[in-house]
Amino acid sequence: MRCITQPAYAAVLVAALAACSAAGLPPGSSASPNRASALGHAGILGPVVTSQFGGDIFGWDIDQNGSDGLITETVTEGAGVVNAIETFDETTGKITRVVQKRKRVNGNVEPVVDAISGNDVGIVDVERLETKPFERNDYFDLMNPVTGEKITGRSKPRNALGIVPNFFTNNQASANQIMMALYPEKGGDYRVGLYTYDTAANAWGKRQQFSTRRFLFQTGFPNYAAVDATTKEAVIGYLGRPRYNPHESPTFYIMDAATGKHLRSFYGLGYGFPNGMAIDPTTGVMCTTTTGDMDVEFYELATGKGKAVQIPRYNSAGALTNGAAVAADPVNHLFLVAQRNSTFSPSGGSTVIVYDERGKLIEYIDGFNFLNQFTPVVPHLAVNPSNRTGYVNGPNLNQLQEFSY
Repeated sequence: MRCITQPAYAAVLVAALAACSAAGLPPGSSASPNRASALGHAGILGPVVTSQFGGDIFGWDIDQNGSDGLITETVTEGAGVVNAIETFDETTGKITRVVQKRKRVNGNVEPVVDAISGNDVGIVDVERLETKPFERNDYFDLMNPVTGEKITGRSKPRNALGIVPNFFTNNQASANQIMMALYPEKGGDYRVGLYTYDTAANAWGKRQQFSTRRFLFQTGFPNYAAVDATTKEAVIGYLGRPRYNPHESPTFYIMDAATGKHLRSFYGLGYGFPNGMAIDPTTGVMCTTTTGDMDVEFYELATGKGKAVQIPRYNSAGALTNGAAVAADPVNHLFLVAQRNSTFSPSGGSTVIVYDERGKLIEYIDGFNFLNQFTPVVPHLAVNPSNRTGYVNGPNLNQLQEFSY
């Protein structure tokens, strides 16, 4: 229920990714690299989280400073559906509590974990589809904290009727969050809006609207944002032309994360929309991936200066080999990038690639099986820097895979 997908745009994006994947080896990439253990810390796969009732996991996150995780699942049961909110232990992968279980006659209501934010506040989007009139009318259940293993409150932005939440930041270093959302216009079209949200005060800011003549966002895919908790700045990426061009680089729009006030913008690197974003608030470095190539980009947010490195290609893995989700490790000053179809492993599958903040490849971890680009589940990558572990979607729709790096 979350995604509003436009097939025509999706076909353009697939074509762009396929063209990228068909490109030749980057210079100096003809030989196979050493294994991850020779590059640095030898990452391995760990426990698998499996949803309690076997349903698809439609949202999840982990506490980046603790040991608790949060998932929501949906499964068909008889003539209806079962929705559940569950906590799990990061170390063992075991479900620790079913916080809520509801059986409904249809799928018009579905809770989806958006994020665990600062101070272990869980944010669950309760997606509700009204039939008269036919539009969304969501609210957010809050778990403050997630370790309390219960719903403690409810929240809703102003003028929320009809909006479709698209992406929610999981900034755990401060209370500032950004929600990207689609909202309806007259005639049935949707536009992209941005909401600021203060989890400490449970306060939403006024919706920031973007002119369609100046801003082109992804349609049917996440519109990523990231928050620098130190400077309290938020960053979003867009393309600056009214028509999609896979060879255009993104522009980054920086604003006050509390008020939404525009501060500055800069032109980025790579081709296409941001396909993942993360910021190390201790250094002010942002890492992104892009939809139109196999680049991973690194920026100094204060100046907008950056560099791009290309993901090595050591096998012909086909399409969807560009970088996807990005996670920041501000303790060890690393960025982790998810690659759906591995160009490292001769046996295929998916890979997590680890870079330092200067763009140096530190290690790669094989053996994953990430979810396909066109499943209804939005890909996600989250890490706990204190013990150098992380989680990603897969290997099945009802599972999450833990790993170390």
